[in-house]
Amino acid sequence: MYTSELHLPATREDFVLACLERSGENARRWLEALDGVCSETVARHAASVDQERRAPEESLKALRDIGAFGVQIPVSHGGLGLGNAMAALAVERTARACASTAAILMFHYQVVHRTVRYGDELQQKRDLPAMAAGERIAASAWTEPGPSKSKSDVRTSLAGRADALFVDGTKTYCTGLDSASVIDVLVNASTDDGHGPTFVRVDADHAGVGREIYPMLGLRGTSTGTVTLSRVPVAPNAVIGGVGEARQLMRANHETPLNPALLALGIASSALGRALEMVREQAAEPTPVLLSESRAHRLAATTVALESVYAYAARLVSGIAAAPDDAYAASSKLKVAATTVAEDLTRNLTHVVGSRGFLMEYGLERHLRDAQATALMGPGNELCLRRIADDLV
Repeated sequence: MYTSELHLPATREDFVLACLERSGENARRWLEALDGVCSETVARHAASVDQERRAPEESLKALRDIGAFGVQIPVSHGGLGLGNAMAALAVERTARACASTAAILMFHYQVVHRTVRYGDELQQKRDLPAMAAGERIAASAWTEPGPSKSKSDVRTSLAGRADALFVDGTKTYCTGLDSASVIDVLVNASTDDGHGPTFVRVDADHAGVGREIYPMLGLRGTSTGTVTLSRVPVAPNAVIGGVGEARQLMRANHETPLNPALLALGIASSALGRALEMVREQAAEPTPVLLSESRAHRLAATTVALESVYAYAARLVSGIAAAPDDAYAASSKLKVAATTVAEDLTRNLTHVVGSRGFLMEYGLERHLRDAQATALMGPGNELCLRRIADDLV
């Protein structure tokens, strides 16, 4: 089982420094603890999580023990108070060890960001301490069934009186369902307080919440699937950010670096390290297998591409912090750049290492499958490119 990390792009250090830029010494010490957990626990269970298509329970517990679920949460609510940039670094570092574990962490961070920014005092007091402790892992449910992924056509409903609100509907491609205890659901509200697209927080363990987990090609340990909500009751204070305000909350989510680009960076750097180790093993065999000219070119090109995207990520993380008005387009650029490089890099590395790259025992084929999934995860790359074009003109 592959767990070593023999090579990391030099420009990853620039990305790390950008994420640490506004944090103190506590952040650096915590990052050392995260490195230890990822190396000793998360990476060790990654292969079995993938092969058995199961939730990464051991890894989530180890992350919980070091406070990883509360990275952004203010100290006053039981968190580490280190902000979104450190949360981004935590996702990337975890993804180098296990992308499925990192995906669950990333979607939890998105809900935390929503709660910190838009939750009222009661919601923050109720939810943030439990989220920080990892006792309440959160997921999101945005997408409706059908060919259109537009969030303007929301059929899942929130209706009823102020003292008796219910959610009904179906959501697809929700990540972290086996681990989540709360789910933020995008609904079309029609209540005494108003109407329109709204985020509402539901208890994932309520009897009216059904879960169907997909047999995935990649990111198999994320327990991604369909959620059905049948007359699920919610309290009036379960609405996040106000009735009809969902579009503002969705945009705010996309103004942070907390998107699948971070998973792609971690997957790509781990895949490159694994491929380099395999090449060195082949060269050291009694009958050495040496790199051909074309394989050498592929290896060099993938290294340059990953170095470049890490440098790009460092600049954008710093830019999002310094100029938040540009964050919406910047996060879209990072998503497209990182996931495109991860797809190309993992595919090219299978050519570099040869047929061994398709054997499960070597681990590279898992990175290949996981990388393909990051490009498809929302926001999709086509939508990101449209946002970038709109920003340009």
